[in-house]
Amino acid sequence: MATSTFKLTPEDIEEIKLNNEIGWPASLTVKQLELYERKNVATLRKYLLNREDAPFISFERGGIIPLRAWEKFKACVAVGKTYEGEI
Repeated sequence: MATSTFKLTPEDIEEIKLNNEIGWPASLTVKQLELYERKNVATLRKYLLNREDAPFISFERGGIIPLRAWEKFKACVAVGKTYEGEI
């Protein structure tokens, strides 16, 4: 089985350094989520973003993931619960 590896470009490394210094945005795009998690987008989609309870807010051309909601979502997934949102 072939696996796709996650590779950082020099631009990606600079963006990660900058966000680690000044703080990550409150809402992440899928590309920013890939850098934040340091996992391939395909892997994130397969295991996390395809879940119905994933905190993905979709728009006509893409979407965003609120960072605080993402962290709570991952915590719920880790213990086998369903993420029920912020409220």
